[in-house]
Amino acid sequence: MDSVTQTIVNYIEQTDVTNREDLLSVARIAFLDYLASLASAEEEQAVQDLARFIGADQNITVNQDTSTNQNKTANQDTYTNQDQTANVDGHDSYLTVRRADKALYYGFASHYLDFDDAQANLAGHFSTVLYSALLAVLEPTDTWHDFLRAYIIGAELEGIIGSLINPAHRTQGWHSTGTVGVIGAAAAIGALRGLHGESLAQLLSLAATQSAGMFFQSGTDGKPLHAGLAARNGVWAYELLQHTSLQTSTKPFDPERGWFKAIGNITVTSNDIASRWLAPGQLIDPGLWMKVHPYCSAAICGAEAAEIVAHSIYTTSSSYVSKHYNVSPDAEEQGKRRLCATLVSSLWDDIDRITVHFPPGADAALRYTSPTTGREGQFSIEYVVYQVLAYGAVQDGLFKIDSIDQSVRDYMSRIERFYDLPKVSQTERITKVTVTLKNGETFTETVNNPKGSPKNPLTLEDIRIKLGLTLQADQIDRIMEAFTRIDEVEPFLQTLRKEGVLHV
Repeated sequence: MDSVTQTIVNYIEQTDVTNREDLLSVARIAFLDYLASLASAEEEQAVQDLARFIGADQNITVNQDTSTNQNKTANQDTYTNQDQTANVDGHDSYLTVRRADKALYYGFASHYLDFDDAQANLAGHFSTVLYSALLAVLEPTDTWHDFLRAYIIGAELEGIIGSLINPAHRTQGWHSTGTVGVIGAAAAIGALRGLHGESLAQLLSLAATQSAGMFFQSGTDGKPLHAGLAARNGVWAYELLQHTSLQTSTKPFDPERGWFKAIGNITVTSNDIASRWLAPGQLIDPGLWMKVHPYCSAAICGAEAAEIVAHSIYTTSSSYVSKHYNVSPDAEEQGKRRLCATLVSSLWDDIDRITVHFPPGADAALRYTSPTTGREGQFSIEYVVYQVLAYGAVQDGLFKIDSIDQSVRDYMSRIERFYDLPKVSQTERITKVTVTLKNGETFTETVNNPKGSPKNPLTLEDIRIKLGLTLQADQIDRIMEAFTRIDEVEPFLQTLRKEGVLHV
């Protein structure tokens, strides 16, 4: 085992989060946010298609394989998932949904709407991968503490790796949700299942060799597939190790020719890992970005800045107010109500141009300046700003349309990106939006800590609202009650299944 791999193995084995309530509290919120992202996507056609592809559909609940894998030898033919009675299209049948496929489904579904959290060091999404993989290998006796500890360890390793390889990894076109996610998934699984030493090194090795995911897939179903594949391949690596005689290298992070050298052409030392581990922790610094709308987190600052600017125009622009509504500029509450109503394209009739200001390179993930579909629009600051100025707020449904009308694209052509803000660290985000009206009035706003950012995080009430996009209030009450009073994870998952959140 090389020194870097040995260091990582040691930290996975030895990390104790018993007294780290700061990390545990973020992990709990992240899990509920993950469930909200998952539930919101399960009615999407592509998600349902994948469920059918793996041998499941929206009505299936697959019982947990409760066998203990730790002591099985390669020649024990005991790894045969028991057939489970399921209902498919109204017919009883016997289906097998393997753990790896379960992880694939959860990862794909929870990332499908791009509604899940993101992390700046990783430049990607680790909760969708980690929780999907952990749910797939969960045993009925696993406690919340062990479950959340495993998540924290996976998140820590992913965030540290991201801090070492980015921004070069991202600018080269890699999607770290896939490339780094599979390694984090393996680390989390290894922590939960109590692997040690060379077994843990081999698990990381089998995961690392499956590292993949390219960012050109953004705006397509290929991007959420990265999350599903990373979760699946982490589980697959674990199952290969547990149920076959397959042997692999125990030096996946060898400084000379290991993963860091192959993927990033960089040399990483043991100290690069040790000096960063839980100091204070990737969930704390830089923390998580959680979303109230389903689009790329790189656009959150710009969206909030645009909302503030739009409200200023509606309520303080004397020419606009007198021209369109004949109300006083201080009619703030009327303006707020107007903003969240129906299309107000008349505002666009008064707009000359819009400038969205970024630090250099801060918009790398927002690769579409003139998106043609709603999916592409999730990665377009132009489309997000258009929605805010047309409707007063982002309209989630517009990210699901098959084709963006040419008239909307004409509006977006008035939006220009400038890179005149000072360069910030990899973990910081800041965006300024400037709107110039045809009468010469100019409105501008700068935002760096929008709702959902690490310094302005979502609360439990915000998560309830997010769950409410899919579930009824009484369902949410029962889920929250179970979440706070049950020590073991499995009874909570049973509650989720009863409430229709977990189907596979």
